[in-house]
Amino acid sequence: MIKYAVKENEFTFGEKGRAFVCVREGATDRQIWFDESVATAQRDCVEVSYRIKDKKVFAKSRVEIFDGIDIFRQTNSVWGEGRLMQLASQIYGVCADEKGIYDRLSDGSILIHYCINRWQCEGQWRSATPEDLGIIAGTIHPGENSIWRIESLSSFTTALYYPLIIIEDKKKNQCWYFEAEGGKSWFIEVSASHGLLAKSLTVTCGAFDERLGCSRPLAEKAYFSSPCIYGVTDGGFEEGVKTLITYKRKTALVQGVMPLVFNDYMNCNWALPSRKKLLPLIDTAARLGAEIFCIDDGWSIAQGIWEPDDEKLGGGTWKEIFDYIQAKNMKVGVWFEFESLSWRAAEHIGAEDCLLKRNGKVIDELRPLANMRSKAVVDYLNKCVDYMYALGIRYIKNDHNNNELLGGNFDGESAGTGLEENEKAFLAFVDGLRARYPDLIIENCGSGAMRSDNGTLSHFHLQSTSDQEFYNLYPTILAGSLALMPAEKAGIWCYPYPLAFDDRLEVEIREESLQNYIDGEQTIFNFVNGCMGCMYLSGKVHQADAYNLSLMQEGVDLWKSEREFIKTAYPIYPNGMSRMSNKTDYAVGLTNGDRALLAVWNLSNGERTVKVDLSKYVFATCQQVYPKKKDAEAMFDGNELAYKFAKGNTARLFLLKKSE
Repeated sequence: MIKYAVKENEFTFGEKGRAFVCVREGATDRQIWFDESVATAQRDCVEVSYRIKDKKVFAKSRVEIFDGIDIFRQTNSVWGEGRLMQLASQIYGVCADEKGIYDRLSDGSILIHYCINRWQCEGQWRSATPEDLGIIAGTIHPGENSIWRIESLSSFTTALYYPLIIIEDKKKNQCWYFEAEGGKSWFIEVSASHGLLAKSLTVTCGAFDERLGCSRPLAEKAYFSSPCIYGVTDGGFEEGVKTLITYKRKTALVQGVMPLVFNDYMNCNWALPSRKKLLPLIDTAARLGAEIFCIDDGWSIAQGIWEPDDEKLGGGTWKEIFDYIQAKNMKVGVWFEFESLSWRAAEHIGAEDCLLKRNGKVIDELRPLANMRSKAVVDYLNKCVDYMYALGIRYIKNDHNNNELLGGNFDGESAGTGLEENEKAFLAFVDGLRARYPDLIIENCGSGAMRSDNGTLSHFHLQSTSDQEFYNLYPTILAGSLALMPAEKAGIWCYPYPLAFDDRLEVEIREESLQNYIDGEQTIFNFVNGCMGCMYLSGKVHQADAYNLSLMQEGVDLWKSEREFIKTAYPIYPNGMSRMSNKTDYAVGLTNGDRALLAVWNLSNGERTVKVDLSKYVFATCQQVYPKKKDAEAMFDGNELAYKFAKGNTARLFLLKKSE
């Protein structure tokens, strides 16, 4: 094991903290391992320099260390001759066992946790043994190539998987974690070298790989990779998640602020706003205590022409709507999609380099993408924001619905390199907006959470967790998302009184459908969801009856009273992770150690007694806090909570405390 002393503390990471690079020499590729040359310890980091004996290629690994957090962040740089084909961090000795780990590949003592992300199905965690994932030991040869790999190949960095794995060693009661940071393509590999003789697992984590469309010539100027983070802590999955969330809170460029936002898109206006639709929503949102009213898609002249289109309102002007929102003591928010232009917008900008191209052809001709490295594009977008800010806009929901796929290329660069540079330029633009307008809150959305990696999210105040339209399918999404991002940044839709997408041309919900909401259970379910993160209000709430409005007010008031707690809380999973196909029950909590909010859902279609095993958390008391009116008593003996739900698709929120 390599050990470094920094700040009078000894830190250990891996068994051979070596970097490697693939270099092209002529027509052949060869993988080169660098000989360790020198290690220097600074105040908060260790820098290890490597060299090849012929001195044609050099590399340096910078490993940052964080007080009180069992995480290292490694950034590699490389320079010299040849062409760079892959650059990664590689950690040996994961789940190391001198007796060998052959039997442990399939006996369940080692579990690899990974997160599947799909549109409207985000945050779906899975757990498997190494052998189940294809890491099968069959030979004694050191070159055995039994590898499991997950990756993303696009600007939708989390459209297939989230760039994180957690490896739980149940035998040692340890949890390893590895995460790729940066808004670009990435990969994580797990393997068992030497097959039958393997003494440990090896994890490789990186964001520059020829398989991802990346290659670039080396030069005297160093190329820096995106950071990868890794570490090990005592405990299991929950303890690993807690460490990761602590790191993400500490290192974020901007902290979560948790405003109560009403957004008129989901299950509401569906990007078809009008004066007639907006005014009653604004009135009700203000009555409930919303602090921001965000008008989603549909307000601008055209894609990329970010100016209000008064004709869409059907009377009056957008300036009047913005003023009305502010008169109701709410800040004004609008939807943007900075990286998506249109041919009309491109003509307006008037620069040849404004559209992103690959091999000379515009990417996605139906919905062209902005070349964020173009000064003309950045200047234009800044002017658009300046104009809207002057009209009173203080909240931007920035969406990313176009996938750049491999990326763009200019002047002979690889598409993967172009993707990386375009994403860097986009994040620099966002940083510039925040610096210029410190009171501007910026939300990160990517068709929900298709670009929710921490390298991107750290630049934003909050993150949309999903575009999921059905409230009863949200519990596993929000639960899985809480393991990926701080709860205060996890935007969760709370949309009672939904107008279905198929009915989007309607102004309001039909009268006969309103009868479905009289008992308040759909409202309660929505607000239990919303209290597990940063609440996004929506839905045709102005059509609610007095009882449901009182439930909404109660939910808002409770969430506001718990905001500061949520900013310090970590997720707990007393019943483990679940799947969206679950039609039984589920529970997830947020705790700071002394108290916890516990959401409990009956996901079945009928009456059900839900039992939650809380024995590992040592809470002394439990009370239902939402809704306040109880239709059943929660049975809690210090180890198990049992609650009888009278009907299906219902939820309740409980408060647990360590002491009276």
